[in-house]
Amino acid sequence: MAAKSQPNASKTKSPASVTNGRAVSQGQWGRAWEVDSFSLASVIFLLLFAPVIVYYFIMACDQYSCALTAPVVDIATGRARLADIWAKTPPVTKKAAQLYALWVTFQVLLYTWLPDFCHKFVPGYVGGVQEGAVTPAGAVNKYEINGLQAWLITHLLWFTGAHLLSWFPPTIIFDNWIPLLWCANILGYAVSTFVMIKGYFFPTNAKDWTCSAARTAAASSGAGSPGPSSARTRPPTGRSTTASCWCRASGAWPATSTTLAT
Repeated sequence: MAAKSQPNASKTKSPASVTNGRAVSQGQWGRAWEVDSFSLASVIFLLLFAPVIVYYFIMACDQYSCALTAPVVDIATGRARLADIWAKTPPVTKKAAQLYALWVTFQVLLYTWLPDFCHKFVPGYVGGVQEGAVTPAGAVNKYEINGLQAWLITHLLWFTGAHLLSWFPPTIIFDNWIPLLWCANILGYAVSTFVMIKGYFFPTNAKDWTCSAARTAAASSGAGSPGPSSARTRPPTGRSTTASCWCRASGAWPATSTTLAT
């Protein structure tokens, strides 16, 4: 499971300590790195085509006995159309949605209610409460790392339910594989969208709200929101135009170069 921020466990480090100490050992926030065009193009490619690639592999195994080139050959030779392949793809089912919702809920409960114990007896395993990366504001959130024990408990319960108690067949995941794939993609996009919106409008640490820097500074000095002239200022070369466009649209132009970097 993903790491959960502990509400009252975050602390703020001074810029000097972040630069000289923790940033080196913990890694820096993503905004601290310069991204080249190839890396940006690679990320965009993955965001756009990763679900399609996964679907292609699943479809090839389901409809073409895992012959990865067969779908392309059939379409190229006219023996199949994309519409035909799509029509044979199983849709989301009520059973798959219920199974996936039950599994996700169970994982959330394991993560939130059960502190990690594997780090106490597994050599080299780093679990329990750990510090995360230093945010641009200098905050360091603490996270409960307990994914290994959640994995072990989940498989133990699956074995018990499928083989000892016969509550469900051992092939329950395989029998609902493609509908479960749709459920996973839907949840993935929903969570990603929520995280992006949360980062813009209500971040965990208000000081990390990068686009509110100028507005916050102006409000604290009694000057109000930045004027139209500051909002129309052309961003310096090399800084993020995405952040600039967002801040210009929201009327909050970043006050420093660090708030513009991505």
